[in-house]
Amino acid sequence: MALSRRTGRSRLTIALLVITSITVLTLDFRDSAVVSGARDVAAKVFSPLRGVAETATEPFSNAWNGITRYPDLERENEELRATIDEMRGERVRDADAAEQLAGLLDQLDIEWVGDIPTATARVIAGPGSNFSRSIEIDKGSDHGLKEGMPVVNGAGLVGKLVQVTDRRSHVMLITDPDFAVGVRLVDSGVTGTAEGTGEGKPLIVDTGLEAGSEVKEGTPLTTSGSDRSAFPGFILVGTVVDTRTGSGGLTVDLVVEPLVDTSRLAFLTVLLWEPSR
Repeated sequence: MALSRRTGRSRLTIALLVITSITVLTLDFRDSAVVSGARDVAAKVFSPLRGVAETATEPFSNAWNGITRYPDLERENEELRATIDEMRGERVRDADAAEQLAGLLDQLDIEWVGDIPTATARVIAGPGSNFSRSIEIDKGSDHGLKEGMPVVNGAGLVGKLVQVTDRRSHVMLITDPDFAVGVRLVDSGVTGTAEGTGEGKPLIVDTGLEAGSEVKEGTPLTTSGSDRSAFPGFILVGTVVDTRTGSGGLTVDLVVEPLVDTSRLAFLTVLLWEPSR
């Protein structure tokens, strides 16, 4: 009996809901003010609840999206990193190629070399230690190179060949403490011998000038080119930056800054020149 009454109530409730829905729809189509007001009231009542629900579910939605999209994001990040690395590598390669080209062109256009035959070589190895101031180049006797030949670049004297094989040669740099070259002051013609004192340090020139003699700062020096000299007489060597008292206090030594930066050498020119016997 109780079951029958509950079933009857359920049917009645459903019927009322259906009738109400039809009525609301009919009035809604007619734009009833009553229904519009009811709809607005319902929106105001339930909108906070909807906002709370959306706020509550948003973290779970974001987390779900993050989980499902993680492989895609990781792949995109890897592609971006690869692109950035490639662009960085291209920029470095382009800059290196431009610098090498400039260095090569500089060696091919050394006007003061004159008619002396030359061989342009690339530096392939730097000094083996802090004590050895020699570098290796990629040309040797197969290209006409011999020990003792001068090595220059666009700025001036770099050094000389000290060891030559078929396809490789070693260059003693002008800064090597064992290096010595006859030099001449351009303005006065005074000659002397310049000696290296180490990388990053000036050359010291023993001129034989009497103590108290004045030499202007900035005066350029070239190789002396004297008879049987190991170098022709027109290669720029450096400029005077200071003077000091020589050994015994009777003479003046010149402190000379080399024109060539021996710490940054890429391409060099070997003068295929030998002193007269």
